[in-house]
Amino acid sequence: MTSMKNPLENLSAEALADLAAYEHAFDEGATARIAARFAGKIATAKTAQRDGACDRTERSTMPAAPTAALAATAGAEDRASETTHRRTGRLVALLAAAALVVLAGFTYADRIQELFVSYFGGGSNVAKQAQPVGATATDQGIRLDTVSAINDGDTVYLIVDLVDTTGDRLTEDLFFGDSPLSGMRLIGENADGPYGYGEETLAFDPETRTATLMVTGEGLASSETATLSLSQIYTNKTDHDLVADDLNLADLLDRGGTFEPIDWNAERGFSGGVSTEFLSDGLAAPEDIEEVLVRDQMHVEIPGLDTSHISNIAYRDGFLHIQMNPADSVSSGWASAQLYDLIDTRTGEEVGSYYGARYGSRQVDGSAQAVGDYQEEVFRVDAADLPYLRLHVFGHSFDTLIEGDWEVSFTVPDSVEILTAETQAALPDQGEGFVVNTVEVSPLSVILSFTYESATDPHDVQAAVQLVYRNGSTSEVGKTISGGSSLNEDTKEGTLYFVSPIEDFDDVVALSIEGTTVDLR
Repeated sequence: MTSMKNPLENLSAEALADLAAYEHAFDEGATARIAARFAGKIATAKTAQRDGACDRTERSTMPAAPTAALAATAGAEDRASETTHRRTGRLVALLAAAALVVLAGFTYADRIQELFVSYFGGGSNVAKQAQPVGATATDQGIRLDTVSAINDGDTVYLIVDLVDTTGDRLTEDLFFGDSPLSGMRLIGENADGPYGYGEETLAFDPETRTATLMVTGEGLASSETATLSLSQIYTNKTDHDLVADDLNLADLLDRGGTFEPIDWNAERGFSGGVSTEFLSDGLAAPEDIEEVLVRDQMHVEIPGLDTSHISNIAYRDGFLHIQMNPADSVSSGWASAQLYDLIDTRTGEEVGSYYGARYGSRQVDGSAQAVGDYQEEVFRVDAADLPYLRLHVFGHSFDTLIEGDWEVSFTVPDSVEILTAETQAALPDQGEGFVVNTVEVSPLSVILSFTYESATDPHDVQAAVQLVYRNGSTSEVGKTISGGSSLNEDTKEGTLYFVSPIEDFDDVVALSIEGTTVDLR
């Protein structure tokens, strides 16, 4: 009977060195681990060669085959020495190939593990829950690959690669879509039911021009067909943080100053930010304002900024109005977060916006489409302070938009194991009548469902929760990725959830909730 051996055990020092020099396709950390893994074997092999621990013929006939085919190649000890020596080269080559296959397996598993760990912030065995997906779509030279997914019964976590097959358009910071409907969407067969959209860039490899994302979707059932779609990719993000020291806003006031009424419904206008001062004055939103600055009454460049310019400015009734117009629909569109305040040059203090509003629309196929071509920021300041105020621009913008049609369908993986139990654990510090009725524990999360009569703080329900293991040890449940609570005031029901990988899930036997032990197995 042929014994199964590690195919890396008996490679020559040269072959081991080649493997140690292998470069991980996705990150340098894995490359370092692989090199370290073979460092000892390389040193041992070189020492053996230098000290003559065994002659060439003995080394060439050492058993090293992990399969029956390789064992047959390594056998036949009664054959001539020349024949044996000739086959040694082929044996080493076959072993090296087998070792690379093993490495490829480790590489893929390592990559999936590291990606999920980077997202969840922990979980030494989280990749065991992942299942390969493999759907792909290509448009505009950008290939979308679905790589691997975990279904924890509540949320599907999907690793996605975006690969630029024709150029270098993708960057580390990406944004998808002008709105959730044009962004990256993950939807189940029942499009009217729950679905998710949302993504986070986990890694970017400039050499392979690959951006790796985590896409999440909720309400997706095991074995149903899910569809991932995307139509817009914003790339080449630029961060902004500049003060226009050489631009005296007071000198511009005699060039503008005209207002006009605005019909917010016709304009398809959207609110900007509002201050607490704005709200305390009895206003609810910028739509409560009936006038805005006339558009494009001037064109004043902002030194150091090429994404927008000042198109009008006015001071009226104690308020400074500044209207900004983007250079194009990409660099200052909805994907961007370009913000403005003022700096008082005498003190260096910031003067925040009283309110801001975006407006402007275009006719598209006979109907008005909101594009937010104009951004008006309004500041409450004294007239005597105007000569000392300078515009401060911060935030970010994108300068490249790739539009296409990427859509793939795949079968939602089976859910991971979920332990459920009923209980009557009380949460006395959270309000009146707080009782946990049901618990759900998966390798990725803990969910507590409760009923209540009244809440001390509806926005911050908490509980001390611990995992109990077979050996009697305990571990506090954290909120690595997300956590929180949701309450339904009508039904007096709620949910408290913790999203965090659970170490040694197979050994978890119970949950402790504020001192009440709930058996799970």
